[in-house]
Amino acid sequence: MFNKFSQWMAENTTLSDSSIYKYKRAVNTISNDMMELKVIYKSLFDMNKFELDIAINMIFQNPQFVAKNEKGKRMYSNSLKQYRYFVADFVEEVDGMDENLFTEKMSLTKLRIGQSAYRNGLMEKYNGECVVSGINHSKLLIASHIKPWSVCENSERIDIENGLLLSANMDKLFDCGLITFKSTGQLIISSFVGIENIDRLHISNNIYVDLKSSKQLLNYLEYHRDVLFIT
Repeated sequence: MFNKFSQWMAENTTLSDSSIYKYKRAVNTISNDMMELKVIYKSLFDMNKFELDIAINMIFQNPQFVAKNEKGKRMYSNSLKQYRYFVADFVEEVDGMDENLFTEKMSLTKLRIGQSAYRNGLMEKYNGECVVSGINHSKLLIASHIKPWSVCENSERIDIENGLLLSANMDKLFDCGLITFKSTGQLIISSFVGIENIDRLHISNNIYVDLKSSKQLLNYLEYHRDVLFIT
């Protein structure tokens, strides 16, 4: 995964060779540091997306990481976001997952599927329309979690304020950290989407949406911007 990450950045980003090297080394450094501190118990390069979301959540709360990241002008957090995007793009969620974790994941998935009230609540809150595109075909709409399911407490997993109703394209962009929202409802688009794809998706940074915000929703969005969104 270490070398595949470099290759992926070279093929899918406009980063220079020196920046690619720095990002790859940054993820490796954080992985080793956090294992030494027992924040995580195996290399980030050996994790699937489900495990990685949990690990990144813990890492971003670690005081040593916070200090190192501030000193490094957020290079370490940016490199982790890049790596998460790479894993989401190329790695199946259950690859490399041990049996116990797989069983837990399946149980959580069944629980998530059973939360029809959560989806129904978002459908009602947003009048059955994607908050970005306005698409209103129920089969094309996804009840997206703002703070990822894998790092939520049980109460957060069914909290309507931790959700947005999004069309499939918007959900994928949001889940990968390629779009997010300001507290004002302004859409923010990652540079990694690319100008041509922004045109194809008919989105722009000038779009403002009605998030029907609450204090809780804005707190979840702050997490998404800080931990998941790739600038």
